[in-house]
Amino acid sequence: LVGGSAVTLTLPGIAGIILTLGMAVDSNVLINERIREELANGRALATAIANGYSRAFKAILDSNIKTLIAAAMLFQFGSGPIKGFALTLALGLIASMFTALYVTRTIFLLLLNLGWIKNLPMMKVIAETKFDFVRYRYVFMSASAILIAVTMINFIQKKDSAYGIDFAGGQIQEYKFKTPVSSEKLREVLKEAGVTEVVIQRFDLNPENVIIRTSEDTHTAVEGALKEKLADNPADLLRIEKVGPVVGKHLRERAVWAMLLAMGGILVYVALRFKHWDFATAGVIALVHDVLVALGVTVALGHQVDLLTVTALLTIAGFSINDTIVIYDRIRENMAKSHKYNLRDIINLSLNQTLSRTILTSFTVLMVTVALYLRGGEVLNTFSLCLIIGFIAGTYSTIYIAAPLVLAWQKKTK
Repeated sequence: LVGGSAVTLTLPGIAGIILTLGMAVDSNVLINERIREELANGRALATAIANGYSRAFKAILDSNIKTLIAAAMLFQFGSGPIKGFALTLALGLIASMFTALYVTRTIFLLLLNLGWIKNLPMMKVIAETKFDFVRYRYVFMSASAILIAVTMINFIQKKDSAYGIDFAGGQIQEYKFKTPVSSEKLREVLKEAGVTEVVIQRFDLNPENVIIRTSEDTHTAVEGALKEKLADNPADLLRIEKVGPVVGKHLRERAVWAMLLAMGGILVYVALRFKHWDFATAGVIALVHDVLVALGVTVALGHQVDLLTVTALLTIAGFSINDTIVIYDRIRENMAKSHKYNLRDIINLSLNQTLSRTILTSFTVLMVTVALYLRGGEVLNTFSLCLIIGFIAGTYSTIYIAAPLVLAWQKKTK
């Protein structure tokens, strides 16, 4: 219940829960990684636990506050489904932050005081690394720029066909045939009935299901043609939806404004928190990179952009900037205590120190999204695919876009 009334859990709301799950896992991974570092430095268990929570606090606080700022912008300026995403995300973040910082710590201390734990052995995912991540930064930046350019050109060339019914307007009909029928046969049947401008979408998991998208109301003509020409293969109408082009344009504009304002809020907060616009701008550029890569590749693979896709892009943005904040926090910490190192060495050191946490968090979130893609059905197919692409891009951009950009700009300034 929210405000005394029942709230329906929608698919965008589920997306908010997915991002909350990822950030909750990340918070606990951050704490445990810090505790492990303290134990490796010879601290007593009680001291290691206390220091672990203390050192992880800033990164957890920063990542959750900037996401709450974005959620507030989305709730204020987004449309209905985006508001649902923002609401579940905000509630989930508050609950997960409280649990990570206080509930788990209380359990740790209770077990410690009762003498039930005397040591805390932890398995390390990967051994200590010394990769030179920033060495080929310009190569990776160039590759990302080319990928974005190619996929965005493809997106622009597709025009209205790149958009789903939520944004482009028109009518969508979904039928389930007794046995699968080819797209060519369907197109021939519909053409004989006078329905020429049609987009036919099929699904590998359920080949009997077919989506027929047209720019006008063609339900009567389509249903009549199917009954007449495919009488031996009856089709059941699963759903029919219609959205006017004016409504679609309005939804598209509100979605764009919601994302722009959310990114603006993140930019200002990161700049104030890290006291440098280079960090904030590089983080937002990495965020935009992830959103454009996810959007462009999803459309290039033949999927359309609808409100669920926008929700997936918002989820990607939250995950991406959260990953970047964790790296920035470690860079800030190392800059404060490692005056003998230059910025390049500090960035490489920070990326290597947080690599284990990056792999653990990304793997956990990807397990959820892959499960959605494989078992979520047709409705979640595009949504989950977009998330998978975006989460991979987000992990990549934190290492090869956000941090190296800071180094490039600081060198230019000097």
